[in-house]
Amino acid sequence: MSGTLSEDEFRAQCRALVTFSEKIGDGWELRENGDDIYIVKKVKLPIQFREDSSEECAIVPESEDDEDMVEDSENSSIVPTTHLISFEYHVTYSCSYSVPVLYFLAWHSTGQLLRVEEVWKIAPPCSDTYSYITQIDHPVLARPFYELHPCRTEQLMALIQCEESDKYLLSWISSIGRDVGLCLDIRYAMSDVS
Repeated sequence: MSGTLSEDEFRAQCRALVTFSEKIGDGWELRENGDDIYIVKKVKLPIQFREDSSEECAIVPESEDDEDMVEDSENSSIVPTTHLISFEYHVTYSCSYSVPVLYFLAWHSTGQLLRVEEVWKIAPPCSDTYSYITQIDHPVLARPFYELHPCRTEQLMALIQCEESDKYLLSWISSIGRDVGLCLDIRYAMSDVS
């Protein structure tokens, strides 16, 4: 597998993913705008923000609730607070890189968008966080969105070496989506989404 995906393959895999999503009630939608096609999913996730802004945030697993939060062992006066954050994910196609690209918005329950510094804290720590997640105009909607930059997608997907090229999109979302809270239902892996 080369690590890239043709635009026709991207379109077919988007349609297949949305068709399966409709069967299991997972919430993916297909959007078309002229010749452009992309998929969208909206979710709400509990995110723990610490009062001292120097620390990272954490996505709270669904099984945890506020009663299970433990005080910080180093400084018991700093306790994480959990906020319900709305995410809207868009998966588009990059003709320049020949790979899918993940765009997203995230906002507090008040409707205020997360600042880029807050978004960087949600992603796993890495030396490239500031270049990996950037704010840029959505290629179809021409509005500011956060983007997981596609520059290393081809390398990543070549390493994954998915034997079934019709599973490229699912493999890619499973690999990079979790960095910003986008996780696929296990039923996608157990199905014949193609």
